[in-house]
Parts: sequence; C-alpha cells; structure tokens
Amino acid sequence: MGKLSFWSFFSDQGRDLPLPRESVGGQTVVIAGTNVGLGLEASVHVANKKPNLLIATCRNTVKCEQTLKITRVLLVLRERCAGIQPASLDSWPLELSSFDNVCSFVDRFDAEGPERLNIFVANAGTFRPVYTRTEDDWEIMLQVNYLSIALLSVLLLPHLLHSATCDNPSRLVLVSSLGHYLAEPVLTGSRNWDHVLGTINAEKFGASGYNLSKMLQVAFVRELAARLPSPTPLVITAVDPGLCHSSLQRELEKYCLLRMILAFVKWLLRARTSEMGSRNLVYAALARNAQDLHGRYMSSCEVVEECDYLLSAEGKAFSERLWWETIEVLSKVDDRVSQIVSTYLSAT
Repeated sequence: MGKLSFWSFFSDQGRDLPLPRESVGGQTVVIAGTNVGLGLEASVHVANKKPNLLIATCRNTVKCEQTLKITRVLLVLRERCAGIQPASLDSWPLELSSFDNVCSFVDRFDAEGPERLNIFVANAGTFRPVYTRTEDDWEIMLQVNYLSIALLSVLLLPHLLHSATCDNPSRLVLVSSLGHYLAEPVLTGSRNWDHVLGTINAEKFGASGYNLSKMLQVAFVRELAARLPSPTPLVITAVDPGLCHSSLQRELEKYCLLRMILAFVKWLLRARTSEMGSRNLVYAALARNAQDLHGRYMSSCEVVEECDYLLSAEGKAFSERLWWETIEVLSKVDDRVSQIVSTYLSAT
C-alpha cells in the first residue's frame, strides 16, 4: 500500500480497470444515486450479475422510472443480456438533502425489503459552487455527501450485519474522492474548534465544502471500521472513482468560463468515462479479498493511503471527535442511531 501521487494518478487515469467476476446471485444490493453517471453504470454491472434484488435509488419517482428503463436497455445493448427478471430490479426514491426522506427510505426497507442486505453502495453526492442550506439547516454538500450518507449507513447496519459472516462479509462502500487530499489546509487549528460539524457548516467553508465532505467520509469509514470486530462480518471501504466524465460538476457548467476550464482539465488529466470509473465501486463491492479492503481508501481498484492529516495524531483525534459529534447529531434525527451504535459497535 502506497500513497497516491500525481504521477501514479495520471498514469492510472489512462488504464483499463478490472471488473470482478464474482456473482451476486441470491444477494440484495442497494446502490444510491443511480439515475446518471457512476451510479447508473455500477447498477448495470451489478444487475448483469443477477442479484436476488437490486434497489437503485434516485431523488424522486420520475427519475426512478427513467432509471429502470435506461438500466434495462443498457443491459440488453451493452451486456448482451436478454434482460433480468422484473422482480430483481427496482428503484426507490431517496433524497439525501432531507433527513426525513432518508429515515422514510429505511422505514420502507424495514417494511418491504428483504431480510437480507448484502451490499450497500453509497454513491449519491452533490457539488455546489454557491453556499446553500437545506431545510434541515445544514450546508447542502455537508448533509448530502456526509451526514445523510452516515445516517443511512448506520440505520442499515443491522441489515448488513445480519446478512453476513466473517467468511462471507457484507459490503458498505462510500464513494469518496481524491479531493479529500486537498482538505487538510482547511482543518488547520481544528483542535481549537468548539464543534467540528458546526464550524464546517459555516458559510466561510463553502468553497472547500466538497473536499471537506469527502474527507469526512474517509474519516467516518476509518472510525466505523475500527468499531467492528476483527475479522469483520461487514467490510467498509471508501472509494475514489478517479476523475470522470460525470454529471457531478453540472452546477459548474452553468458558467461558460468554468465550463471551458473544466473541459480542458478533464482533457488534460485524461478523465475516465463514467463506466470505467464505476468499476472502482463494483470492485470494492464484490472483490474476493474483502478483509484486505476493510477500513481502507481505494483508488484505481487498489488500496492506497489516505491523506497525511488523517494518519497523524491530530487527524486521529479529529476523526474521533467527528465520529461522536456525528452520532450525537444523527441520534437527534432518529433515535434508532444511538440504539444501533450501542448494540452493534464497540466504544473504541
């Protein structure tokens, strides 16, 4: 395991990434954020492996219906598959900018979903160049990319753990970004902050919000992984899909100059297609060497080191503070959070 350098990143951007051959027959898979880009491509790959049930989430019912149609068409055209049984593919609405919507999704899964949940890929995310708050009064990237993903992960934890053994663990995959390497300067002096999340929620952090939210994801993966037994029945991984042609930067494309700059940067750095980038997600969800991926950060289907800050003494202290603040915030949203943490996770 080594650290991701610019030259290794640049080299990796141009190579084909592997696709695991493992089947998901008999398994239940949930992939968040599937109407376009990485999530849609990952759904096509997973659906082709004949899961017992694939739930592909989108922001609303209209997008859900569109995603089902597109996924089935791509399965036929691209994978040369005759199509999968209608019952094995479904799409449910999930709006991560609303805590109530996240809790409702979990309530529906409890009531209508199968008892087992083998794989959850938390792909959905957003990028906003302008500071925006949600109805829950959080900066939108902080809530969508981190807090709601953490809430969903914790609330689905019992399903993931009950579906697994150490020999055949469940998978929790959080889609992070190499942008987390750029967040370290913003955290200078964070040991003096009264509250981590409250401070990051302020407007002055808006320009750094995306990279910060992705660092918080990596810290969350490390903290959650450390609180599970070893060997673990649930493998948790943070994944960098690389620089891709996707719809994540669509907010920037409203501005002509920024759109041209972004297009040039993508050309210069050999941006991947969404399909190629999605292979990182599928690899983390299916690869056989599961225990080697637990609590790790991956790029180009390989384990690499996180940013130096998270590996430092200050960064580890920051991560622990973040964990407990996150659990405190989410417990106020849904009281199941504190119950799940006390029941299934160790305090260390």
